[in-house]
Amino acid sequence: MQNKILNNKEIKKIKEQCVKQFGVFLKEDYAYLLNENERLFIINKDITRIDLKELRVDRFGLYFAEVKENQVRLSKEGAQLLIYENKGNKIKNTIELTKAELKSYFQGQDLVKDLGGESRLIILLYQDETIGCARYKEGKIINFLPKMNRGEVIL
Repeated sequence: MQNKILNNKEIKKIKEQCVKQFGVFLKEDYAYLLNENERLFIINKDITRIDLKELRVDRFGLYFAEVKENQVRLSKEGAQLLIYENKGNKIKNTIELTKAELKSYFQGQDLVKDLGGESRLIILLYQDETIGCARYKEGKIINFLPKMNRGEVIL
C-alpha cells in the first residue's frame, strides 16, 4: 500500500469540502495520508520525518474518510472524532435516530426517512453517541455500516 502525505493545498481542499458538508473540520493539527483507494488516514505530524518509501507498512494512522472528487465520506471513527473535537459547535447534517431506527440500521437495513429533497452525506447520532456517516438520497438513509459492526443485539 503506497501512502501519499498530503501537502497544505491538498489538505485545504479536503477541509473546505468537509466544512461545506458538515460546517466544521478537525481542530487538531494532523498529518494526512491518502492511499491508492482514496482513503484518508490521519496521524501525528511526526510521520512527515520518516521516508515512507523505505517502509513496508500495511496501514498508518486512523482511517478518517474516503475522499471522492466532491465529497468526504467520514468513517465511523472519523465521524466520532469530528463530533468530539467540535463539541459545542453547530454541526450541519446530523440526524438523531430513534431506538427502532438504530436497531434497523445495525441490522444492515436502509432507513426510510424524509429529510428533504437534497442528496447529501449525514452524520447519524443516537443519544449523544456518534453512530457513523451515511448518505441520504431520495427519502432513504443508505447504510454504510461495515458488516463486522452489524448485529442483532445492540441495546
